[in-house]
Amino acid sequence: MTQEEFQFTPRIIEPVEFNQRQKRLSIAEAFQLFHEKNPHVYELLLEMAIKASKNGARQTSIAMLFEVLRWRTNVETERVDEFKISNNLRAPYARLIMAENPRLNGIFNVKTSETDGCF
Repeated sequence: MTQEEFQFTPRIIEPVEFNQRQKRLSIAEAFQLFHEKNPHVYELLLEMAIKASKNGARQTSIAMLFEVLRWRTNVETERVDEFKISNNLRAPYARLIMAENPRLNGIFNVKTSETDGCF
């Protein structure tokens, strides 16, 4: 293929409007807002956690699931901050998945987080 045959159309990415001066949400507040606007993210993470458990994993990493979600699905989200899916949402998603699915309790190794009492 010659350079002339290769047509490249640049993708225009619209800027995300996020006012840096607006009040920063706590992780718990940002999670609640994000989860309300993007329930499909929870469903996709839950599906992957269940698959990992069924495949014999006693533990898995919520960080790994986030990266798989980003890589494989190119998931669309309604943003609540400047990030498509913020890494700050890992801890609350791990806790929510384990709280709502007793058979997955302990699948994620969690550290202390400000979201500990939320679920």
